[in-house]
Amino acid sequence: MKKTVLTLMTAALLSSVSFSAFAEDDYLTADEMRAQAVKVMKDLMPQDRSNAVFLKALADTYENNPTLKAARSETRAVFERLPQAEAGWRPTVTANANVTENSTSTEVSGAGAIPGLGGDDTYLSRSASLNLSQPLYRGGRTIADTDAARNVIRAQIAALEQVEQQVLLQAVTAYLDVLQNEALLKLANNNRTVIGKQFEATKKRFDVGELTRTDVSQAEARQAGADSDIITAQAALRSSRAEFERVIGYPPDKLGFPLMVLDVPQTLESATAYAEEWNPSVRAAKYSQQAAASDVNSQYGNLLPQVSLSGDLTKAYEPSTSVEESDGVAVGVVASFPLYDAGSTRSRVRQAKKTAMQRMDQISEARQLARQQTVTAWENLQAAHGQVTSRLAQVEASEVARFGVKQEADLGARTILDTLDADQEVRDAQVALVTATRNEVVATYSLAAALGVLTPKTLGFGDKVPDYNREVEEVRGNLFGTDVDSQ
Repeated sequence: MKKTVLTLMTAALLSSVSFSAFAEDDYLTADEMRAQAVKVMKDLMPQDRSNAVFLKALADTYENNPTLKAARSETRAVFERLPQAEAGWRPTVTANANVTENSTSTEVSGAGAIPGLGGDDTYLSRSASLNLSQPLYRGGRTIADTDAARNVIRAQIAALEQVEQQVLLQAVTAYLDVLQNEALLKLANNNRTVIGKQFEATKKRFDVGELTRTDVSQAEARQAGADSDIITAQAALRSSRAEFERVIGYPPDKLGFPLMVLDVPQTLESATAYAEEWNPSVRAAKYSQQAAASDVNSQYGNLLPQVSLSGDLTKAYEPSTSVEESDGVAVGVVASFPLYDAGSTRSRVRQAKKTAMQRMDQISEARQLARQQTVTAWENLQAAHGQVTSRLAQVEASEVARFGVKQEADLGARTILDTLDADQEVRDAQVALVTATRNEVVATYSLAAALGVLTPKTLGFGDKVPDYNREVEEVRGNLFGTDVDSQ
């Protein structure tokens, strides 16, 4: 009896990768059985303790993903709103030139007219002017437009961070999907090997009369099913490899299971509180609302007086006048007072106020969405933790059960179908463990994305983040250029 119990316990050592057999007299503790099951996972998905391949894939995604490159270009285009708003502080200078050919024809007629008097007269009129206008007061619009531009830029950068985290999460998912499908293909191939051996053994026993044709057919059906599982696993792997290449930019090669630990809040309450404050979508909504409030002031400025300093420098040549050539200089202050513009300006003020109210509601919406995403990611992570532990125990138990069923089948107490079912249960448990392990990692990074901390700095390649403050200052100082860099 003792030998039978020890024999059943050694079943946990039946590796899903190698299917090597161990001596029946070896004694294994529960911890040793669990360690063997963990080793199965390491064989299926080799560990990358340095996380080098994983982090390189994420860094390459951050630099080269076309979605992110397009989002950065969009952000840099928004930077131009700041110099456009600040143009209200600076003067405008306009040069004008005019050259006109004038032709007149005269004819003297009537009594006493002298023959030949009259004729054609042609001359050129030339003029040039230089006009300067310096705004002095624009009803506060320049200050409001500048504040709005800065907040729009901040909102755009926050929106860019949201896109970055979404794409990085796609890269994490694509990376883990390839690892998962590679492991599932290994399991499918190993399962086909085991079932093939079982099928051959069944035929031999059928040939000597120990089993019936039904037993052979059952083994043959399982073998066909195993072949189908391999085809399905191959298709899934090819699909995940294609997704990996689409997101990350190159085909996967020698991937390792990441062991990176992210620093996330330890309670759901602290996680949701953090997300409601720092999720990129929430920050983008806040900055958008501030920009909308500044836009109200800008529109209201159209109802206030406008004052500017003007200067004109002119030079004219008019042969038709008694003074053929003249120079002129004029300097003055121009003030305008809007009285009534058919109600359009006041309508735009009301429109801007309603937009600001909308932006305020969008802050609440963004917070609720961030909270919902955080709760979902948190619960998925907790479920994944529990599933990994449960699936690990399932693999151990199913290995022990399979070995026992095979021993009992050799003694005639079990049928071939029982043996095939035991093999299938082991494979199902292994597949479930692989899937749970993948889900645990993806859920961790999903939580980080919901919190807003799935950033290059957190992942260890913060040096690749562009210096947007420097770029904004460069844009502000580029008053005459029209060329742009390809970044």
